[in-house]
Amino acid sequence: MAEDKELIYDPLVEIINFYESRKGVPKKSKVESAATVEERLKNRIIDGEKQGLEADLKTAMEKYKPLDIINTLLLDGMKVVGDLFGRGEMQLPFVLQSAEVMKTAVAYLEPFMEKSDSSRKGTIVLATVKGDVHDIGKNLVDIILTNNGYKVVNLGIKCPVDTMIHAYEDHKADAIGMSGLLVKSTMIMKENLEVMIERGIHVPVLLGGAALTRRYVEEDLGSVYKDTLVYCEDAFSGLHAMEKIIRGEKPAVSTTDLLSEPADTIQETVKRIRIVRHQWQKALGYVSDEEFSKKAAFGDWSLHDMIAHFVFWQKKTAERIKLVASGRQEEVREYGADDQLNVKAVQAFENHSRDEVMDAWSEAQLETEAALHSLKDDHLQLDIKGTLFKEFISESTFAHEYEHLQKVNTWIQSHQKTAKKKAPVKHRSNVATDVEAPKPPFWGSRVVDTVTLNDVYPFINEIALFRGQWQFTRGKKSPSEYEAFVKKEVRPVFEHWTKRSAEEKLLIPKLVYGYFPCQAEENDLIVYEEDLKSERLRFSFPRQSEGNYYCISDFFAPKASGRMDVLGCMVVTVGQQASDFSAKLFESDNYADYLYFHGLSVETAEALAEYWHREIRREMNLIGEDHADTKKLFQQQYRGSRYSFGYPACPNLEDQTKLFQLLQPERIGISLTEEYHLEPEQSTSAIIVHHPQAKYFNV
Repeated sequence: MAEDKELIYDPLVEIINFYESRKGVPKKSKVESAATVEERLKNRIIDGEKQGLEADLKTAMEKYKPLDIINTLLLDGMKVVGDLFGRGEMQLPFVLQSAEVMKTAVAYLEPFMEKSDSSRKGTIVLATVKGDVHDIGKNLVDIILTNNGYKVVNLGIKCPVDTMIHAYEDHKADAIGMSGLLVKSTMIMKENLEVMIERGIHVPVLLGGAALTRRYVEEDLGSVYKDTLVYCEDAFSGLHAMEKIIRGEKPAVSTTDLLSEPADTIQETVKRIRIVRHQWQKALGYVSDEEFSKKAAFGDWSLHDMIAHFVFWQKKTAERIKLVASGRQEEVREYGADDQLNVKAVQAFENHSRDEVMDAWSEAQLETEAALHSLKDDHLQLDIKGTLFKEFISESTFAHEYEHLQKVNTWIQSHQKTAKKKAPVKHRSNVATDVEAPKPPFWGSRVVDTVTLNDVYPFINEIALFRGQWQFTRGKKSPSEYEAFVKKEVRPVFEHWTKRSAEEKLLIPKLVYGYFPCQAEENDLIVYEEDLKSERLRFSFPRQSEGNYYCISDFFAPKASGRMDVLGCMVVTVGQQASDFSAKLFESDNYADYLYFHGLSVETAEALAEYWHREIRREMNLIGEDHADTKKLFQQQYRGSRYSFGYPACPNLEDQTKLFQLLQPERIGISLTEEYHLEPEQSTSAIIVHHPQAKYFNV
């Protein structure tokens, strides 16, 4: 019995159970209260509960064939999990716990199955594209598809298109899935599709990744690849696409996007509101604070103004939904009566920060969702002053916001393309040129391997980790409810993994950094040898084509001034063993632990960069301008800035090679892929600018 206990023990579950038990007598679980083995097995999948799984499977096999247990009872449970996730009623980590139970159950049943039996519905070849080292998104797709009955041929990271094609032919796959994190990867996807066309490969292709948009896939890439091409926003989008492909249906690429159309159910309405918000978050990731607040970017409006008016429309919608829910639809005013609402909204948020207006939008959406849940689907079909109520809701929430989002995405893409095509801009910004350069403690580079995790952990951005990496989202919770949820469910996970990572040396902070003499010459930054005369190399940075005309070189002393300035640089990592351990967790089907550790490792690398940037400011005697609250450092409340290649102010990833010339990070085990990404993945690099006016901006 001790051996059986060892197999099912999960430290995370034990921690959660411990905290749950402290509230009093625990409620009887759905598994325990289920009257039949069928209900128990289904609920085990939904609740992610392994304890007693083997006994229930033995009982079920007295009545069903193993294959029938998988294809009905277990997959029915996974379908419920997918529906709960789609409605925002189940967090991703708990989805992965369900997948772990599914995997364990299938592994137990397979030896009892006849050789001719197969629980596989279809086959997909899955890979992260050439040059890209990010695999968390791809692996989540693998987990969801595998545990919903599909065979996944996972080719890993940095995968050339030839390898994908050979795997597709060898396994007679039904589809190919390509994943990638950065903008460069979307270009590789296009090249891969062109190669497939040349080779006469006709197969459905699923594409996913943070830098992709539906419009780019369906319009830009769809014009290149005429066979089935599907944009997958998340793992469950990939599952739905595969289900249609296996049924012989072509996944819909509608000329009329559903996000611009009213929904017939409350559930679907809420889902579309959340999808549009998620797409907005992705788009705003490419927008600097300066551009977010820039007036007249869209007519007379800034993006700040646009979000402010969303806040008011969501609030007004919530008010009207409450009237309808209480049977007072005759009190709903004519829709045109709110023409001045936009002006009022902009004025009300005129002095609010970007974070404040975004938080207000979140609160308004939660209010709208809560109001919607007080309705029945039939309410959506009510005729109110000549308009169906579902049309009003869509036009004042998701469809309205989606219409503006399309304009913003077009603006972002046009802005990027224009910046690349235009001749170098000659206008210089008005950045001060008389800033005294701090004195560096040394010239050249040094390796540091004495930093401890206790030094680094206080600099972890918990919002980025909990909400971004681990995807513990607020959903319908109020701020206080979410805070209580984090304390009870998330904080124990964080404490467990930070402690374990330190004790088992799963994360080992190392870095190389340095100071180099430099001067600016127009858009170039000249880096000198230690003799302060001989040119060593130069970076050529892009300049904004309008507005402030910012360019990173402007933040350094001009060559004509005769003064020498100082450039700080660093490359940090928490080690190859972090990537290796992540892979081990994934391969051993510890899905939730894989998500937790991978997310922690990536954010710890970012925290190490934040921590060492502070040390660089300390060495240059600039620490006195830091905000006392560490969390404020995540909002650049310190002097200067750190810029990473591939991001808006310095988008040229190839410049990583010059950073490698200066720092030689191979000494701490870091290398570059052929597409200039850092490897291991849990690494990051930056150039450090001390100028007080240096903040993030877009080119």
